[in-house]
Amino acid sequence: MLKIQSLSNTLSKTWISYENQVHLCRSNTSTRNIHQLRISTQRLEAVLTLINGLRSTHDSKHIIFMIKKVRKSLGPLRDIQVESGSLKNMRNEKIGDQKEKKFLAFFAKKKIKAKKKAIEGLREVSLKRENSQIKKLLKKVESIESPENKKKIQSQLEEKVKSTVLKFNIQMKKTNPEIVDEIHRLRILAKKLRYQGECLNSLTGANRYDLANLKIVQKVTGKIQNDHVMLNTLDHFLSKNKKKENLKANLLRDRVAISQS
Repeated sequence: MLKIQSLSNTLSKTWISYENQVHLCRSNTSTRNIHQLRISTQRLEAVLTLINGLRSTHDSKHIIFMIKKVRKSLGPLRDIQVESGSLKNMRNEKIGDQKEKKFLAFFAKKKIKAKKKAIEGLREVSLKRENSQIKKLLKKVESIESPENKKKIQSQLEEKVKSTVLKFNIQMKKTNPEIVDEIHRLRILAKKLRYQGECLNSLTGANRYDLANLKIVQKVTGKIQNDHVMLNTLDHFLSKNKKKENLKANLLRDRVAISQS
């Protein structure tokens, strides 16, 4: 049995988690910090989306817009950090030929650019303004939270989650695994549904939504998407350099393509 939390309490905790992660990333853009901040934005967005199902406000819409902007600015760096895992084998090999080092230099420049974009995005985050908006929103949520309204609120939230379930099912049925854009859309919906489900589970105190399968969907679609990002990077590099002179980059591309298939 899960611990029952109010919607206002869930919003408050989710906001504090997001705020703390922004501060951590500003001081250190490590792989773990960036990953956790992106998760925090997704959880906060899920809670705000559910609240909009009860009472749509300008404050909540603005915060959703801002956290999406933050997540987007972190995207390139997160991709680079994921790609770094695919390059471990290449880095561990003894690369004596200067031509073989070209790709690592190319990748390093790309990482610097992505990190710069992430830092700029984090600087634009106005936590003071958003904190004020969250406080206003908390008061509005608290004003409608009462024992008498509990069932009504849960019913409204369930309808919102059911709407996401319907979108997810439709997308899953029509998704072609060979079309990465469709895989990407499915993964986004899986995340939305998972975090909305987590929120609703905490409000009811019961595991009403089975989230384990959604985690599996996220993992599988994430692997396909990560391979796609790596292939794009390799193709970009190989389009500007002679393939026959960069054998290790070619071999890595082949391995990634097989993995994606």
